[in-house]
Amino acid sequence: MKEWRTERTGWRDAELSKRHGAWGFNCPAVDLDFVMMEYNHGRPCALVEYKHKNAKSIDINHATYRALIDLANGYRNGALPCFVARYDPTDWSFVVTPLNDRAKQHYGHCMDERLTEQRFVKSLHLLRKTVLTAEDEAAINALNYD
Repeated sequence: MKEWRTERTGWRDAELSKRHGAWGFNCPAVDLDFVMMEYNHGRPCALVEYKHKNAKSIDINHATYRALIDLANGYRNGALPCFVARYDPTDWSFVVTPLNDRAKQHYGHCMDERLTEQRFVKSLHLLRKTVLTAEDEAAINALNYD
């Protein structure tokens, strides 16, 4: 199995987040929990806000999520799936909350269900391609099942 790139700096700049708050009410921004852009061959596949299971619940009507959805919906070749994936690190299960129509198309059948790590990761692979390789299957099968 191939290795993935590790964190290189080991820190996040919380000072910038604090400083940005001093820039004024009309310069809003948000320090999201952990937004990742899933991609394949240099092309975006999804915007995902990963949240710990104990993080406060989200309000998809809040300006933060409206902006994230607008970014995903405005992608040049059609909307990117945009969703929140709430994870439980005790068993690496995930609960997906789709934020836009494209994510509802992909996750509507399992929306708000607890997904095993294998099932969730397989869904990420299927955002990228329709047929999984033997290498993909091997990586998925090596993950937590229950």
